[in-house]
Amino acid sequence: MNWYPALPGWDGIHPAMVMFPVALLLVTPVLLLVSLFVRGAWRTWAGAALVTMALGALAAWFAVASGHAAGQLVDKTRTLELAILRHEALGLAVRNVFSVLTVLFAALLLLPMWLRRPLPDWLRITTHAVFLALFVAATGFVAHAADAGGRLVHERGLRAYVVAPPPRDAPASPAERAEEPPPPAPKPPSGARR
Repeated sequence: MNWYPALPGWDGIHPAMVMFPVALLLVTPVLLLVSLFVRGAWRTWAGAALVTMALGALAAWFAVASGHAAGQLVDKTRTLELAILRHEALGLAVRNVFSVLTVLFAALLLLPMWLRRPLPDWLRITTHAVFLALFVAATGFVAHAADAGGRLVHERGLRAYVVAPPPRDAPASPAERAEEPPPPAPKPPSGARR
């Protein structure tokens, strides 16, 4: 007995992959907020926020790539194609915006080391508070991308191939054969006696 299910292919892992950037990028503002109010350990909390932010941005890169692969398998009507393109554009915005924000926050944390002196508390708190406000505003991209993906699934019925469908000429499994109706009895040839 296998304890773990098989991992889906790259084009089927998108539904699971998108959970990582959503969770990581939406919890990051909490860590940033705590770093503003904890004087003695603000570096620890800010460092945790940076790690979480970087993992969320990296996960967004994987989510966009797996979503693009999954989108290639969809038979698209014009309206479905537009909905997929909107979702993809929002995913790209999440990936790009949070990659830039991660680099920006890393620079904010490394600036005192480059200057070889700590920033005054008022300046550090002000810059981090402005960054937090910018980050919270950017989470709107995450919410809109998740909403667009949810609408594709729940309103339009899109599904990712978690397991590749069997070929059409593959023999049926015993369970499928049990569900099939029995073949009709052959008709006797015409002119035969009964």
